[in-house]
Amino acid sequence: MDPRRARSFREVAPESVLLGGAGAAILLQIADPRVGRGVAVHSDFVRDPLKRLWGTLDYIYAVSLGSDAQRSRVVEHVNHAHSYVHGPATETTPAYDADDDDARLWVAMTLCHCGTAAWEAVLGELPTDVQDEVVRGYGALATSLGVPSDLWFRDRASFDAAFAARLAELSVSDDARRVAHGLLAADHAPLWLRAAMPLVRWATAGLLPPAVRAAFSLPQLRYTRATDLLFRTSIGFIGKVYPVLPDQVRQVVARARLRSLTA
Repeated sequence: MDPRRARSFREVAPESVLLGGAGAAILLQIADPRVGRGVAVHSDFVRDPLKRLWGTLDYIYAVSLGSDAQRSRVVEHVNHAHSYVHGPATETTPAYDADDDDARLWVAMTLCHCGTAAWEAVLGELPTDVQDEVVRGYGALATSLGVPSDLWFRDRASFDAAFAARLAELSVSDDARRVAHGLLAADHAPLWLRAAMPLVRWATAGLLPPAVRAAFSLPQLRYTRATDLLFRTSIGFIGKVYPVLPDQVRQVVARARLRSLTA
């Protein structure tokens, strides 16, 4: 099926094009000082980026597309991992708690925003009713971890308004800059991932809101006219090729991660 004909969240969710927003989503998450502090203190994904990536994707795919057993398994795993992620405020850093509903809400919002932004950059906008359905579908990423369902959004318009308001409140900390620098340098990543990092950095810089990109003030996120041209040229090429690929190729990551949860 041509992915541009998708009419439900379950048809959108397995498409690998959404992964183009992963880098921007991570940076938006840690731009919240609470999340940035928790990641800086407790996460090892700078040293082992694939472990964090696979864990996040397993959660997204299991909640969005998996069986009840797969969903329960990954939710239990995430809740266990988050039970250790909390700490008090200091003179220079905020308190943080991975079980905080507001922080969980923000993380789910970044995945929704950046996945949708990547889709629209490559494949164009979905019809308004499908956009609303996709927003509601992403809500399960928050509510499955206990966030009250009435905190999520009924449609794309209400989501976009809330996201814009949250964006204005972000404050990029030194913790966030250190984590982002290590992530984008990818010094500990396998060779194939390091080879792909120029494209990852272009996508991350291109999909980040300009104010957040500027606030990180990192050389890897420098966005010049030349960078913009490279980003848009790459997106244009992918936009021509991606829709004609067979489902098995376009959805290979989702299918592989779901199989791994069954093994």
